[in-house]
Amino acid sequence: MADPPTPEEIAEFAQADGDGINQGIMNPDGSRRPPPYNMHVDDNLYADVRSHLVQTICASVASLFDVLGVPDNPLVPSPLSGDKFEAWYNHRRKLVGRRFDSRTLTVGMLPHKKAQLLELLQLWATRESFDLLEIAHLLGTLENHTKYARWARCWCCALQNAVRRALVARFHIVHRRYNRQGREVQLRRELPRSLLGRVESMIHRERAKLLWTTRQRFTVDADMKASIGHLLWYVRSTEAP
Repeated sequence: MADPPTPEEIAEFAQADGDGINQGIMNPDGSRRPPPYNMHVDDNLYADVRSHLVQTICASVASLFDVLGVPDNPLVPSPLSGDKFEAWYNHRRKLVGRRFDSRTLTVGMLPHKKAQLLELLQLWATRESFDLLEIAHLLGTLENHTKYARWARCWCCALQNAVRRALVARFHIVHRRYNRQGREVQLRRELPRSLLGRVESMIHRERAKLLWTTRQRFTVDADMKASIGHLLWYVRSTEAP
C-alpha cells in the first residue's frame, strides 16, 4: 500500500459535498456504505478505502471465477491474468495503456505509448499521400488515445473528413466495376442450396475487400496537415498527455 498522505497533502484537498447521486463512502454514523456500483468481471479499476481494498480485489477475482469457472483443470488456462497484478496498490495505477492518479485526478499516457504516438505523428507530418489502411490505422490510434480527452477529438475532424472523401471515391469505383447482380446470379448457381442464405454476406464481404484492399493514394491536404500539426505540438509539449 502507498504511504498515507502527509498533512501538507491533506491540506490541499477539500471535503466534497454529497448530492443525490454521489453520497460518499461513509454513512453519517461512520459505518461503511455498501458500494453503489455493479461488480465488473474484467478490466477493473479498483478504487476503495485502504481498509477495504483487499476485500474489493478478492470480490473481483471471485466474480471472475463465478462467471468463467475456477481454474481447477491444468489443461485449461486460468481466466485470471496474474501478471496484471502488482505488489503494490495505491493512488497510481497503470492499466489498459494509461496511467491513473486518483490524488491528482488525472489520466495520462504511459511513456512508451507516448513515444509510439509521437513517432506515428512525426511520420504523418512528412507524408504527402496516404491510402485507406494507413489513415484508418492513424484514426484508430487517435480514437484510443482520446478516449479520456474528448476535447482533442475536434482536432481529428479533418482526418475523419479525409477518410469519408476517400471512401466515397473508392465506393464509386467499386460500384462501377463490381457487377453485383451478375455476381449474385453466379453464386446462387455455384453454391449448394444449404449455403444460399450466405450469398448476401459474401457479396458484402467481397465489396468491402475491393473497397479497402487498394493501392490508390490520396493527397494529404492543408487541413489534414494542420490537424496533425496540432496533435504533434500537444504530444510534444505535454509531459503526460
